[in-house]
Amino acid sequence: MLRALLLNGSLLLCLCLGAGLYGCAVQERPPLSFDDQQALAADRQCRADATQMNNEWRGNTSYFPWRSYYDMCMRRFEVTDEQMRRLHLP
Repeated sequence: MLRALLLNGSLLLCLCLGAGLYGCAVQERPPLSFDDQQALAADRQCRADATQMNNEWRGNTSYFPWRSYYDMCMRRFEVTDEQMRRLHLP
């Protein structure tokens, strides 16, 4: 009984240790394409512009005036909805 308990405990400890080490491993990501880099630059610019235009904005990206200006700005930079979803932009 004690031997089975020790075996199960050590197995659980090894599994937790393995999961912890796997979670801390460096995740390799492919470098961003030129278009993705341009989309991120457009995102930074459009966020700044939308915030400047709507200074009562409180950080909620669903706030209508902020959101509509942001979307218009991203369209002006020709960033597609698919790119925005892939890059997890608001």
